[in-house]
Amino acid sequence: MKILHLILRLGLGLLLLTFGFNKFFWFLADFDFTGFPEAEHLFKALRYSGQSPTGKGYLMDAVGITEIVVGVLLILKKWVPFALVMLVPISINLVLFHLFVNLPNMAPAALVLLVNGYLMYVHRGAYRPLFSSE
Repeated sequence: MKILHLILRLGLGLLLLTFGFNKFFWFLADFDFTGFPEAEHLFKALRYSGQSPTGKGYLMDAVGITEIVVGVLLILKKWVPFALVMLVPISINLVLFHLFVNLPNMAPAALVLLVNGYLMYVHRGAYRPLFSSE
């Protein structure tokens, strides 16, 4: 099982690094939003919002930085439970975006959420103090 956990942790870390750096350099092709104008509109609004000359706002930068930090922490095996908690809002938002406006591209988002949840379960002992009655 330790090898499975290692593969999942490193795989999630590399995936997050890839998508995190993509938020700054846009080297990956965007998802195909054909037939889903709401998804395309929302994605472009998030990507190109703001007053800067490039049209970029702060939101994609914040998500990208968070993905990069979490990815590095997972790969280096530093503060893994903390990194997984940092990833929860991004994981949930990814799934909700695809669930409500772009269902055909749901697989990568669901994978991130499932792996995040599984790794949190593996490290559940680290979260026990959060739920103690003291």
